[in-house]
Amino acid sequence: MLSTSSSTLDDKYSKGILLIAAMFFSWLLTVKNFALDWSDSTRESQDLTQPNILLIVVDDLGYDDTSAINSSGLPTPNIKQLAQQGVTFRRHYADATCTPSRVAILTGRYPERSGFRPVGPEIPAEFSTIAEKLSTAGYATYLTGKWHAGEDRVEAWPGNKGFDQWFGFLNQWELAGEVSDLNVGNRRPTYRNPMLRKNGGELTPYNGHLTDILTDHTIHKLQKLEAGDKPWFLYHAFLAPHQPIQPAQRFKARFPDTPAGKYSALVSQLDDSVGRILGAIDRSNTLVVFVSDNGGTNRERNNNFPFYGKKGGVFEGSFRTPLIISWPGVIQQEKFVDSVVMNVDIYPTILASVHTPPPENLDGKNLWPVLLHDNAIEARYRSWETFRLNTSALSFSFLSKSGEWRLASSHGTPPDLFQLSNDSTGEVSAADQNADIVAALTAEYWKDHWKKSTIATTTQTGNEDGQTLYRGFDAMRTPHRYGFAIGIEIGPLPPTEVDVPSTHSLVLAGQKNVWELRYQPGHGLEWHIGDSILRDASFEPSRCNAIILTGYFQPKGHIAKRDPRSQIKFYSSGFLRDVNRNVDSVPGHGGQLHAPTFVNFDGKALFSNMMLSSFSESYSPDMSSQFLDIYTPTFRTKKLIMADVSMMNAELCK
Repeated sequence: MLSTSSSTLDDKYSKGILLIAAMFFSWLLTVKNFALDWSDSTRESQDLTQPNILLIVVDDLGYDDTSAINSSGLPTPNIKQLAQQGVTFRRHYADATCTPSRVAILTGRYPERSGFRPVGPEIPAEFSTIAEKLSTAGYATYLTGKWHAGEDRVEAWPGNKGFDQWFGFLNQWELAGEVSDLNVGNRRPTYRNPMLRKNGGELTPYNGHLTDILTDHTIHKLQKLEAGDKPWFLYHAFLAPHQPIQPAQRFKARFPDTPAGKYSALVSQLDDSVGRILGAIDRSNTLVVFVSDNGGTNRERNNNFPFYGKKGGVFEGSFRTPLIISWPGVIQQEKFVDSVVMNVDIYPTILASVHTPPPENLDGKNLWPVLLHDNAIEARYRSWETFRLNTSALSFSFLSKSGEWRLASSHGTPPDLFQLSNDSTGEVSAADQNADIVAALTAEYWKDHWKKSTIATTTQTGNEDGQTLYRGFDAMRTPHRYGFAIGIEIGPLPPTEVDVPSTHSLVLAGQKNVWELRYQPGHGLEWHIGDSILRDASFEPSRCNAIILTGYFQPKGHIAKRDPRSQIKFYSSGFLRDVNRNVDSVPGHGGQLHAPTFVNFDGKALFSNMMLSSFSESYSPDMSSQFLDIYTPTFRTKKLIMADVSMMNAELCK
C-alpha cells in the first residue's frame, strides 16, 4: 500500500501530465485553426509559403477617384483590373490624414498608441513594423516614395524601421529641399524636379516628374528583387494625387485645362504607373495590396462621393478609402466585401500570408478568413483623434461595433451622430433624436481614448532604497515632442526626510538631464524642466500625493511662418497649480531619451502621450476673435471635447 506522501506525489505527477497534455492539445488546436484559415483548393498544388509582397499606398485618393469601386469614378483601368483580379473592400476605413494612416499600416496598431494625433514623434521601438517582421522572416525589404511616419530623428527613418534600403522622401516638404530660416513658410511640395534621398543620405535633385521617377525606380528595383534568392517586400508610397496638382505634360494634354481636368490627369498618370509596376512582377506568386491613406480633399471634385466629408475631417468621407487585395490563383477574383475592415488589418493579413505569427496586442485582424471563406470579422470599435493645441481640444470620430453609428466631434464641439444604416453618406446628424446613443457612445469613446493614450513602460528596482526605474517607449515617455503626461504618486515621505532644514531639497522623481521634481520642506514642490520651473506649495509629505506633469512641445512646422508655441502644466490633487504657456526651450534630445524615469521614496509613475487639461483652469484659446464666442461658453459649460486630467488623477492615490 502506498504511503500518503507517495500517493500525493503520484497525484501531482498525474495532474502535471494531464496539464502538459492539455497545453499540447491547445497548441495543436491553434495550429489547426491557423491552417484552416488557409485551406483552399487552389493552393494545394502550389508552394506559396513565401509569396512576394507588393504594398502600394496612394496619397489622398478618394472613394470616387477610381472606377474600381464607383461607376461614377474617374477612369482608372489598371486599378480596376487589379480589383477584378482580387477582392475589393467597399467599407475600408483608413485615417483622415497621411501620417497616422501610414503608422497604422506599418504597425498594425491604432496610430494614437504611438502618439500620432495626427503628428507624433516616431514609431516606438516596441512596435515592430511590418518590414521588421518580414525581414526577420527572411524577406528583402524595400521602400520607394513617401515615409512620413516620424522623421525628427534618424532612428525613426525607414532604414531603422526594418527596410534594408529605401529611396524617396521623409515628408512632402522635403521635395522642395532642406528647410532653413530663409525658406520656412515658403516651401511647398512639388512633383517637378524633386529633391530625394537614397538610403538616408542627403537630399539630391532629380530631373523629371516625381511619379515617373518613383515608378521607374521601383520597376528597376523589382527586376533585381525578382532575380534574387530571397522573397521580397516592396512598399511603394506614391505622393499622387496629393496636392499640388501637377500632372506630367503628356497626361495633362489629354484633359481640359481646368482644376478638375488637371486632377483627372494626375490620377490617370497614377493609374498608368500602377499598371507599369504590376506589369514588372510575377503576379502568380505576389500578394498585392493597394490602399489609399485617407479621403480626398474635395478641392477639384467631389472625391469621396457618395460620402460626406473630406481629408482631415471627422466624417464618413474622411476615412472610407479604396482597399484592394489581389493574388491570382489564390484569392477569389472579382469579389466585393462590405464588412467593416481597417488599415490596421493589412499588417496581420500580410504576416498570415507568410505564416508568421503577429506580435501580441495588435489592433488589426487577419483578413484571410474573409478573403477565402467569407467569414465574419470580429466586431470592434474604432476611434480617430486629432489634438488641437490652440484650443486644447480633441476632434474625434467614433464608429460603433456594429458599424451602424458614427459619433463625430469637429474641433472639440459637441458631437453629431450619424446612423449609417439609414444614411450611408453620413451627412445628416441624428444626435437630437438619439441622446441616449450619443451618451453611450461618448462613454465608450473616452474608454477607448484612454487605453490608446497610456504607455506600457517596464519597471525595475533602482540603485537607491525605495527607487523605481521606468524604461521603454522613450520618445513618448520623455517630454520631447508633442503631447505627454507623467503621473506621480508619492508620499507619505519618511519622517527622517521631512524633519530637515528648509534649505534641504529632496529629489522625488525625474529623468536625468531632462526634468526633475524636487521637494523643499516649508516651500513645496518644484518641477524643473528645460529652462522652466513650475511650483506647487500644496504638497503634504505625510500623505499620498497625486501629481501630474503634462504639456505639449510643438516643433517648428514644415511650413509654419511663426515660431512654435509650447506649454507645460503642473497639477496636484486634480487642480492646476502652475503653468507656462510660452515655453522657450524643449528638453529631451539624442541619448537623453533613453535615460530611465525614476521615482524615489516608494512612489510610482504613470505615463500618457496626451497633454491633459481641466475645466477648473482658466481658458484662453489661441484663435481668431470671431470663434471665441463659440469656444469659451463651450468650455465653461464643460461641453468641450478635451482630454481631462481627471482620467489620470483617478489612477493615483486610490
